Amino acid sequence: MENLFYLLESKALKRNSFKKSEEYHYFLNNRYLLDKFPNYRFLYHSEDNSFDVMRANIILHGIENKKIIEEEIASLSTYLTKPDKESHIKFISTIRDRIIDLPYFSDGKNKIYIPFFTRTLNGIYLREPEKLLTFPYDKLIKDYSDSFIDPYDNFSYHIYNSSFTRLIFLGTSPSLNEAAFFHYDTNIIYIINSQGRLDQKIVLFDKYIKHPNYSHMLNRIKPVISAYFACSRTEFIESLYKSGFISNRLLYKLRKMR
Repeated sequence: MENLFYLLESKALKRNSFKKSEEYHYFLNNRYLLDKFPNYRFLYHSEDNSFDVMRANIILHGIENKKIIEEEIASLSTYLTKPDKESHIKFISTIRDRIIDLPYFSDGKNKIYIPFFTRTLNGIYLREPEKLLTFPYDKLIKDYSDSFIDPYDNFSYHIYNSSFTRLIFLGTSPSLNEAAFFHYDTNIIYIINSQGRLDQKIVLFDKYIKHPNYSHMLNRIKPVISAYFACSRTEFIESLYKSGFISNRLLYKLRKMR
């Protein structure tokens, strides 16, 4: 069905909303931070690829979160009068109050604020922050390249279902190897695999639609996703049309395509 997705993208309705979005400008303003990480430096040049901008922002938010949390720990450490349980609880509580508005990913009962660190290291930042004031954890503040992990491999497509992005989770394939997400600014459905990479994107609304209908999008997308995961080409095309995502003209082209 690869040609089908290419045609959907090539005939897409022109849109510039993503490049006007807060997400996009956040990327442009912070992408210089990617220079520290050779394996992800390629994401620097993602300005024309909406999915890679979102991927990059997961790392960029993590870098920002890490710095903010460390600054709070350093600031509050001056109030640690003694290493007892009461001081420890107050220390943790105060830090959590101060970072409550930072983006994060819910990993079961745990919150992941630094997606390129392991669950264990994230736990230290939130539950044992005093350790960052002592050796060897204090080294993480200046040089953490050896502790950097791939957030997409490690947390799979679940990392996108977080406040690191503005993607809307739609559901998973029966095999759980893929998940579908929707983004309102791009009007694209992103199919992300278990390695956190993009398998496919489904561009909604073609240039032949004079008056696109943007109401109740998530309900209208459901049959499209069901057909995609069922690997039913015919049902997929028909659901796109019935849901108002393609025009009569493009429907005709897709039906003829082999």
